Amino acid sequence: MSKVVATYWNNSQTISTPARNYRKPARRTESSTPHWFLFVVVVSITFLLCLAINFRALSEMNAEATQNIQLNAEFEKLSGENLALQEEVHNLKNDSKAIEREARKIGMSRPNEKILVPTN
Repeated sequence: MSKVVATYWNNSQTISTPARNYRKPARRTESSTPHWFLFVVVVSITFLLCLAINFRALSEMNAEATQNIQLNAEFEKLSGENLALQEEVHNLKNDSKAIEREARKIGMSRPNEKILVPTN
C-alpha cells in the first residue's frame, strides 16, 4: 500500500465504530386485498351506477309512454266528438227537418198548430 493510503486506512490508528445495521426498506408484502379485487370493485360500482341511471331513464320512458297512450285515446275521443258536432252544425244549417226537430225539443211549434201537453 502507498503511504497515503496507509495513513487513512491504517486500522490501528482509526477508531472503530460499530457497524450500523442498515435496514433495507421493507418490501411490500402481499397485501390483504389483491389488485384484481380492487379492479372488480371499481368495475362493479361503475356498472351499478350505469344500471341505476338506465333504470331511471327506463322508468321515465315507461311513464311517458303511458301518458302518450292516454293522450292519444283522449285525442281520438275528442276528434270523434268534434266530427259529430260538425255534422250536427251542417245538418242544422241545411236540413229543415233537423231544425224543426230541435225547435220541438225546446217547446216551439208552427203557427196554428196545437200542442198536446200531458197532464198528470
